[in-house]
Amino acid sequence: MHIDILVEDNNVRLDQFLVKKLIKTSRSKIQSNIRSGNILLNGKSTKPSILLIGGEKISGSIISDNSDLSLKKEKIDLDVLYEDDSLIAINKKPGIIVHPGNGNHSGTLLNGLLYHFDKLSNINTDRPGIVHRLDKDTSGVIVIAKTDQVHANLSMQFEKRLVKKHYFSIVWGKLNEKGKIEGYICRDRKQRTKFCLSTSKGKFSKTKYSCQNIYLPFSIVNLYPETGRTHQLRVHLANIGNPILCDDLYGGGYKKIKSFHSDYSKLCKQIMKQINRVALHSYKLELMHPVKNKYIKFKAPIPNEFKLAMSLMEKNV
Repeated sequence: MHIDILVEDNNVRLDQFLVKKLIKTSRSKIQSNIRSGNILLNGKSTKPSILLIGGEKISGSIISDNSDLSLKKEKIDLDVLYEDDSLIAINKKPGIIVHPGNGNHSGTLLNGLLYHFDKLSNINTDRPGIVHRLDKDTSGVIVIAKTDQVHANLSMQFEKRLVKKHYFSIVWGKLNEKGKIEGYICRDRKQRTKFCLSTSKGKFSKTKYSCQNIYLPFSIVNLYPETGRTHQLRVHLANIGNPILCDDLYGGGYKKIKSFHSDYSKLCKQIMKQINRVALHSYKLELMHPVKNKYIKFKAPIPNEFKLAMSLMEKNV
């Protein structure tokens, strides 16, 4: 696809500008083409993050890579919570990636969706139907769009923070009864797969929480993110000293056991063996149905491994 655009906006990143202009092309594909030199700014190669000042000329072509070819239909079992002509709500299993990406070209939720459903939105041509994401280890509710109109509406609701999100998690340590965590999330300079909380740079993030139960050395917590940043809940809880159970990347792995009295060691190992993944579950989503124009709730039951882990905790009290 050839592009030839005169920039009228200012103080916006090149990749973000193009995402709005090329609505059927994903941001990752745009960034890849900028880095490869397929997209030029005033006739020169540049980087995706460059800020536009207005008046520049963007030219070049969007060249498809092998990611499109990897969109294969695969017979993957899906737990469908709800379906109508507009959207689908899935209870995503832990350990499954939402869509193909670098090094992951099969076995994703999207591969399964393509097998089970004939109609998915095409706004993101390389990610049909995908409106939002959950991390690989996070289970629970994820909403899929069947039409472009529904996709655009759902994306707007997420962007304007109109979707009510409720997550369930098990964290380390004793958590306050209620609270909120906020700050700016940015990528960690030393470890690029990780994010951190800053007081001044990055994207603003906010999470409210309420502690449901405390079974030392763990707390059972309900989380209500008001923004949707990458790794937001994991970063927020680690920042207040209560990393999510089994979250190695943010300090919630086996090494955390040493932070508590040795009396808890056996229980901790039993619990971690039972769960064996980041203990985070997308429990409920509430949004306005784009066609029916009424609020609709989707719930994904608390996973059995969480229930068994909490049963072990109760017996230890």
